[in-house]
Parts: sequence; structure tokens; C-alpha cells
Amino acid sequence: MSTQPQHMTIEKWFFLLVTALVLFLFWQVLEPFVLVIIVAIVVTVILSPIDRRLKKLLKRPRLSAAILSIAVFFLVFVPLLMVLFLMVTQASDLVRTAASDTSWLDQLNPATSPLVQTLPQVIQDELATLDLSAIGKSVATWAFQNVGNIFSSSTQLILNTFIFFLCLYYLLVNREMLYRETLALSPLENRIDEMLLKRIVNTIRGVVFGVMLVAIIQGVIAGIGMTIFGVPGSLIWGALTAVAGLVPLLGTAIVLIPAILYLFFTGSTMAALGLFIWSLVFVSTIDNLVGPSLIGGRAHLHSFLVLISVLGGLAAFGSVGAIAGPTILAALLGLIELYKSGILSTGKLQKM
Repeated sequence: MSTQPQHMTIEKWFFLLVTALVLFLFWQVLEPFVLVIIVAIVVTVILSPIDRRLKKLLKRPRLSAAILSIAVFFLVFVPLLMVLFLMVTQASDLVRTAASDTSWLDQLNPATSPLVQTLPQVIQDELATLDLSAIGKSVATWAFQNVGNIFSSSTQLILNTFIFFLCLYYLLVNREMLYRETLALSPLENRIDEMLLKRIVNTIRGVVFGVMLVAIIQGVIAGIGMTIFGVPGSLIWGALTAVAGLVPLLGTAIVLIPAILYLFFTGSTMAALGLFIWSLVFVSTIDNLVGPSLIGGRAHLHSFLVLISVLGGLAAFGSVGAIAGPTILAALLGLIELYKSGILSTGKLQKM
């Protein structure tokens, strides 16, 4: 009996074991930065149409990648960092004021607050038994002590930023080559790989442009309105409005209605009316007017799925999960769509 087949089997398993070991060790090296790399890949996908046109115009891939990377740094990263810094500053000011002056809790006093007086008597009695001043001061003090934690790991932030832009640059330079290598490494037919990648790319762009970007625009406009009409901490509430824009049905009203009520019950009736009109005319119409033009022919996901993927991504992966979560969702939906179409029945796996 020939030992050749047995010898080939041993070689095959040895090669697979060595490959698995090397991949495991490489994963240990890559793991600290894997989420940053995922975000860089997503940004590359979003920028690919611009990159394609720029490379065609300049005929120099490295110059094109450098221009786009610098543009992302100055047009996206720097403004985002400034907004985050201002938000932390506003939050610090708010909680410092709340900790030192608890007169704002008078709005919950049944004897003085018209709002509380409209509640059932049982609730009014319960509020009357609470030491609201002590509770409010404790909460505000805790928030003030912890609000600066967002910048506590500045070294890690700098390192991740460096890795992100370095990765973004090389992904843009080698985008076409990486695409070809991905198709070559896959055991599936190229047409199946292309359909799957196209689905993932379209879903990512649909999520970013059709849902997240619309929510961000709504948050910006809401923040501008709150600044105009005198809502304290307008940047913070604008950011919360952007998050609320992902919530189905209720949307931005989750934040805007309390802001309007705050102005009304603090005596700023005209400001409350102004913010109400601003919200109705500018914020609420963004989804219907801007959304379709941003989505175009891209895949559109239900806002509930986007919300779950964003919140789940944040819980699982931290801040980069806001992009990583929808990206994983896009890959899953692409695989489900291929499975439903039955396209795998003619793939290479059936021929091996």
C-alpha cells in the first residue's frame, strides 16, 4: 500500500496547524488596533468614489491618498475633537453650577412648581418627602468628578489616531490591489464575492449617509437652535439629539420636547415658542428632505436596526463601535441575502 496519500495528509495537517498558529499570533499582535483598522476600512469604503476620481485626475495614487487623509484630519477629526472638548467643558460647567447652586430643584417642589402641581397628589407627596437638594448636589458632584474621563487616556487616543491615519493612507493607496487579493483568497466564485462585497459597501454607505449623517445634521441644527434660544449646555443636548435621531418613531422629540418644556417652565415662554417652531421647521424636515438625497440608490436600513447595531457596537467595542456595529450588521445582512438567493448552490464550494 502506498504511503504517498498518508504523507500528503500529514503535510496538509502540518501546514494547517502552522498557519493557524501564525494567524493566532498575528491576531495577538493586531488585536489592540483591530477596531481602529475596521474604522479605517469603513472610511476607505466611504471615500472610495472620491479616491477613484482623484486618482484618475492626478494619476498619482500616493498623492491622492495623502490629500484625502489630510482632508479627513482637518475637516472631520479636528472639528470632532474640538466639539468633544467643548462638550466636556460645557458638561463641567453645568455640573459645577448644579453642585454649587441647587435652586434649579425648586422646579420639583410641589409648593412652587406649576408642572409638579399638575401631577397626581400621591406623586406630589412622594416628592415632598425627598431631600431633593442633597440628592441633586450628590448627583452633580459625582458627574463633575467623572465628566473628564473621556480624555483620561490621551496617550491611547494619540496612538489610535496615528494608527488610523496611517492605515487609512495605505488602504487608499492599495485599495484596488487589496480588492483583487480578497477575491483571489476567497474560495467562492468571484461573482459571489463581488455581490457580497457590493452588498456590504452599499449597506455601510446607506447607514452612514442615510441614517447616521442625517441624525448628525439634525443634532447640529438642534444644537444651533438651543444655543439661539438659551438652553444651557446646547452642545451636549445637540449630541443627544443626534443619538435620539436614530430612535424609531420618537426620534429627536425625545430631547427637543424636554428642552422646550424647560424653557417654558423657567419663564422663557417666547424662547420656548421659538425653539418649538425651529424644531418643527428645520429639525423635523431634515429626515424627509435631506435623507433621500443622501441615500440615493444605496441600501437603506430600518432605523431600529441601525440603533441596535450602534448601541450594541458601543457596548461591545467602545467608541469605535458606532461604526463597527453597523459594519458587522451590513456583513450579516449581505450573507443572509446571498443565502436566500440560493447563489451558493453554484459556488466553488459545491465543486470541491
